[in-house]
Amino acid sequence: MTRIEFERGMSAFERVFGFFPKSHAAAGWQINTHALELEREYGLRYASDTRGYAPFWPMLKQGRSSCPQLPTTLPTFDELLGRDGIDEANIADAVFRLSENSAGASGENLHVFTLHAELEGMLLLDAFASLLGKWQAAGAKITRMAAIREFAVQRPLPDQTVIMGEVPGRSGQLAIQPASSGAA
Repeated sequence: MTRIEFERGMSAFERVFGFFPKSHAAAGWQINTHALELEREYGLRYASDTRGYAPFWPMLKQGRSSCPQLPTTLPTFDELLGRDGIDEANIADAVFRLSENSAGASGENLHVFTLHAELEGMLLLDAFASLLGKWQAAGAKITRMAAIREFAVQRPLPDQTVIMGEVPGRSGQLAIQPASSGAA
């Protein structure tokens, strides 16, 4: 079933754009080992199917995948709203503080922020614009995932098994990067 759905998505992308995608991001961080194997099989350059703290190589049954994971490192707006006094007026400040106070396992302040078009792109567009402004004022480089991949693979990345776990503010189990002694 996973192969059928994965290949259906690949084919739909190819029909629209004329080529297969080079990356993948699992909706709601819901992925299984079969899909991780398919990312490798189809030669995807990178994926962002997990929540975590730093880029890594997923470990599969036959060894390390050739498709690195670039996990979402920061919480989404909906995960923070209503917690610890966070509301629409201060959500941008909360995410900005988290991005400043946490560095990945390598000690670098490299982050992946996942946004939802219906929330950050519409309902909370002003807060999202404020967050972008804060990052720009702080000198952060906002870039494409492909550039993050190129930066990440210039150094040794750990081999890790994708596991299912919980993330504060999000219900259910999602694909996560296992904790590491260097995790922030």
